[in-house]
Amino acid sequence: MFNTPAFSMILFSGLRQLGEILLLIGLSGEVALLILKITKGSWEKGLGITFAVLVLLGCGLEWWADSPRTLSAASQQRLTQTLTPYHGTPFDFSVELDPEAVSLMEMIGSALEAAGWKRQAVAHGHGYVPPGKPTAGLAVLRGVEVHVTQARMAEWGADGRPGAALLQALRNEGLTAVFKVIPDHHEGGGAIHIMVGAKP
Repeated sequence: MFNTPAFSMILFSGLRQLGEILLLIGLSGEVALLILKITKGSWEKGLGITFAVLVLLGCGLEWWADSPRTLSAASQQRLTQTLTPYHGTPFDFSVELDPEAVSLMEMIGSALEAAGWKRQAVAHGHGYVPPGKPTAGLAVLRGVEVHVTQARMAEWGADGRPGAALLQALRNEGLTAVFKVIPDHHEGGGAIHIMVGAKP
């Protein structure tokens, strides 16, 4: 229950909102102390410290909720080791045109290429062209999605197959990722499609 994409999206959204509320309360309290000119010694000091702590907590929660997703060198190495048994698997990307999402896409791509997976251009051939890399499609979504066409489910999407292994490996590194089976006519069936959207 607590390791699901839906829970992750709710968690990040909730933390962001909680941070905003704490920040608002803390700043309002500090302003109130200045306006009301409360001068009752330790009480004033205690209130001041409390509101300052709320401001810091609010800023910290907002920063954590909005911090960019990343894959450390160790995370990329784990992805590579996990997915090397499926070397030769073709994949392509679609990405939201956001610097954070593009950066994450390239981290995932580097790990997969190191595992021997074959990066391809998207079937329709147009979209975002990373320097020196095949064309990626454009996507508008939150989180990461792994798409496999219905015709390729037995080969790529079933348990123990590369699509399922990729999904679990991404989740193991803390990414919010979901798996989707898509109609054969929706996207080309020649590759596993990895959609990298904005942070949830």
